[in-house]
Amino acid sequence: MEQIMIRCTIMRGGTSKGIFLHENDLPQDPAKRDKMILSIFGSPDVRQIDGLGGADPLTSKLAIVGPSSRPDADVDYTFGQISIDKALVDYSGNCGNISSAVGPFAIDEGLVKAVEPVTKVRIYNTNTGKILVAEVPVKDGKAQVIGDYAIAGVPGTGAKIMMDFAGTVGAATGKMLPTGNVKDVMYVDGVGEIEVSVVDVANPMVFVRAADLGLKGTETPAEIDGDERMRKILETIRAKTAVLIGMAAT
Repeated sequence: MEQIMIRCTIMRGGTSKGIFLHENDLPQDPAKRDKMILSIFGSPDVRQIDGLGGADPLTSKLAIVGPSSRPDADVDYTFGQISIDKALVDYSGNCGNISSAVGPFAIDEGLVKAVEPVTKVRIYNTNTGKILVAEVPVKDGKAQVIGDYAIAGVPGTGAKIMMDFAGTVGAATGKMLPTGNVKDVMYVDGVGEIEVSVVDVANPMVFVRAADLGLKGTETPAEIDGDERMRKILETIRAKTAVLIGMAAT
């Protein structure tokens, strides 16, 4: 691929960081588009040394944003998870963290008119076919950055962005509770019977008590990733849940 210039913004959303691109700046052909995106991130390479990716799943994320043709939305937004060691852009789901930065990006890039003190941005997520709404504090025509709001996992404080995900209920299964139950009982080898709650809001998720797995709930991702037994247990729960709600385990 020849070297070309393309506009991009590196922006944090929640506890993730992503590369934000204008939809109209990318090739319309999906294969050419993904090839360009992988080049921007420097994938595949475990260090992503030749690109803007941070060599971690939380910093190898993509947002493609453009004007929306829908009357009930201000912008269209497509999320992509960029594989670090494979030539793959995964569009199968959304990311709540990156979603929270779409509103500020749309305002700062002139895709949405800035209204002080708060601008409401209606975002159509193409991955799930659902609309979410961001309430973004605005000052002097730009999304406000400085603030006193703090979240776990991010140093310091910043402006508070309110996110309404009510419209994303049932994004993958059509139901907030795909099994029809608040709680279900699942048998897992090496653990026994445990209670799980399966919830589909933006993305399908399964909730399990840490204590039921012999965890404290304060373990770091590195600690869990380094525990082969626990990884197998979690993968078993994920696969069993996928079967339970009629989705293939991928």
